Amino acid sequence: FDPSSLTAETGIEYDEVQLAAIRQAVTSKVMVLTGGPGTGKTTTTQGIIAALKKAGLRVLLAAPTGRAAKRMSEATGMEAKTIHRLLEVDFANPTSLQFKRNEKNPLTADAVIVDETSMVDIPLMRSLICALKMNCRLILVGDSDQLPSVGPGNVLGDLIASEMLPVVRLNEIFRQSMQSLIVT
Repeated sequence: FDPSSLTAETGIEYDEVQLAAIRQAVTSKVMVLTGGPGTGKTTTTQGIIAALKKAGLRVLLAAPTGRAAKRMSEATGMEAKTIHRLLEVDFANPTSLQFKRNEKNPLTADAVIVDETSMVDIPLMRSLICALKMNCRLILVGDSDQLPSVGPGNVLGDLIASEMLPVVRLNEIFRQSMQSLIVT
């Protein structure tokens, strides 16, 4: 992992914590990238995508809502889908939510990056994990201080609290001034 080539490739200067997050994403099977508004989660995600692609990995992007997926697409220049669309909802069974992508028909990806993970509930996260190949990386991005999902569980908060997987927390504010109401 060469930070100087990454900066040359993306045109973005990363701070030490962002570089640590990118390194973690390249070396871990699962990781969490968290931080409040304006701390550089999107910028860091761009670096993670560039590093994973440079390593020859096929990266898929997803988010729990259409709006979040659209923002992710605009920010990264790559297609991002809702998790439901990524997993290909199976409408054949109207009584329960099932997906065509599952353990028998996994996603064709080497890495999946999920943004706005605080909005993902337990059943959807389970479906996503079941649809990953054994060697697929999973990078979960989100603000752990946001409200949890409407559905059951507090997936992002509980994963962070478990201390069972690597978590990189971005703290420095980049987007807004320090006096901005969103920051305070």
